Amino acid sequence: MNVSQVTNALNSASIHEPSARLQQRLLEFYPRLVPSIFAALEARSKDRMDGIQKLLTERSDFETRSIETILQELANSIRKELDEPEVMQLELFTSEEKEQLNRNTDSLRRRLAAIPYEIEQERKLIQSRFSDPQTRMFPVAIAFLIPQNKAQ
Repeated sequence: MNVSQVTNALNSASIHEPSARLQQRLLEFYPRLVPSIFAALEARSKDRMDGIQKLLTERSDFETRSIETILQELANSIRKELDEPEVMQLELFTSEEKEQLNRNTDSLRRRLAAIPYEIEQERKLIQSRFSDPQTRMFPVAIAFLIPQNKAQ
């Protein structure tokens, strides 16, 4: 039975209870159903987990590429800033301004040098966030849908 057939059956169900005799028969029959119900739930869980794992892998790859791109753009921007020749006339700067310019340049160099390590750390964080997903099986309910002519 496929999902649309189950949906149609559930939509056409009524709230009328079957006879007490039929209810008793269903209760007696239930223990024989448990293994196949459990197997079906496990199969569905595995299928669902496979799909989710694929999505998680895609998301992990996307996030890794995104953070690498952002940090590489930052590195390129810093390199460009450091590579630009200074057109300022440093002799017009006070000694404090020259020191500040040197501190700023040193800070940019340190930031640039830290980017490869930061990329690797971000990659590890993303991989750990998406690794080892846990399967959870939630409680289920079983509904017996009995044709009207057999409910009595």
